[in-house]
Amino acid sequence: MTARQHHYVPQCYLKGFVSNREKPRLFAVDFKERRIFSPNPKNVAAERDFHTIDVEGRPPDALENAFSGFETELDQALKRIISARSIKNENDRALIFNLIGLMATKNPRLRENFRAAHERTAKMMMDLAAATPEGWAYQVRRAKEDGFLPADADADYEKMREFLNRDDFRIETETSMHLQMELQTFDKILPLIFSRRWMLFRTPPNAPGFITSDHPMCIMWSDPARRGIYPTGLGLRNTQLLFPISNELAIIGSFEIDDGDEVDADESLIAQINGNIILHSMTQVYGRDGNFPYMMNHHTKVMRGAGLLEDRLWEGP
Repeated sequence: MTARQHHYVPQCYLKGFVSNREKPRLFAVDFKERRIFSPNPKNVAAERDFHTIDVEGRPPDALENAFSGFETELDQALKRIISARSIKNENDRALIFNLIGLMATKNPRLRENFRAAHERTAKMMMDLAAATPEGWAYQVRRAKEDGFLPADADADYEKMREFLNRDDFRIETETSMHLQMELQTFDKILPLIFSRRWMLFRTPPNAPGFITSDHPMCIMWSDPARRGIYPTGLGLRNTQLLFPISNELAIIGSFEIDDGDEVDADESLIAQINGNIILHSMTQVYGRDGNFPYMMNHHTKVMRGAGLLEDRLWEGP
C-alpha cells in the first residue's frame, strides 16, 4: 500500500515531547486556527503526498520509504541521547545534524516561498507575452507550431488580457521540483551545521521543559539587537542555531563558542529558549503540557503555555 500522509517533522522526534510514549499525546497550540488541542504525533506536522515523486521506474513513495529508513536510525539515536542526556556520541550527534538539515530545507514555509516566487516570475512572463495583440498572436502561433497548444486552441487576445487582469489564478509547483531543490540545498548546508560548535542545555528532571514546533530549526543572530532587523543564514558568523531535542534537552550551535559545553538550564533560560522556538514556528508549537515556560521581549515575567493564545503577540490587526 502506498503511503500518502508524509511527515515533514518526524513522529519519532515529536515523541520526545510527550509525557507517555506508550500513549503519545502532545499539548499543541495552533496560532492560525487559534486553538489548543491534544493530538497524537502522527496527526501533526504532516501533509498528504509531501514526499511523493514522479520518476519513471520508481514507486511514488520511494523517497518517503527512504526517509522512513533514516527515521528508524534516528529514533534509536534520540532514545540514547535522551537517556544519556548528552550529545557526545558522534554517530548519534551526526543523525541529529542530518535531522536539522532536513527540516531546514524541507518544510511547507520554504515550499510556499519558492512557489510564490515562481508564480510571480511566470505571471510577469505571461503579462509580457500578452502585452500587445501582435505579440500575443506571435506567441500563440509559436506554441501551436511547437506542439504546446492544439491547432484549434482559443487564442482570443481580449479574453487573455481579461484573464490576466483579474489575477485570480494560482500557479502550482510540482512536488518533484520542490524535492529536487530541497535535496540539493541539503547537501550544501549540511557541512555548515557540522562545522558549528555545540552547547547542550538540560532541564531539571521531570520539570516543565523545552517545546518544539512545526519548524523547530531556529537560526538567529547571537546579538538580540540584530534579530528581526537583518537577514541571517547558516553560513554567517555571530549566529546561533537553536534546536530542541526533547522536553529535557536543547542545543545551540555557533562558530564562536566552545564545543561540548553542557549547561543545566533554570526556568528563566528554558523560557527564553522556548520563546525563540515559538517565534520561529510556522503555525503550531508542541509541548508536554500547558505548563511549559516561555518569555519574549515584551514580557516582564515567565509565562505559561496554557495562556499562549491570549498573549498580545498573537493578537490580530
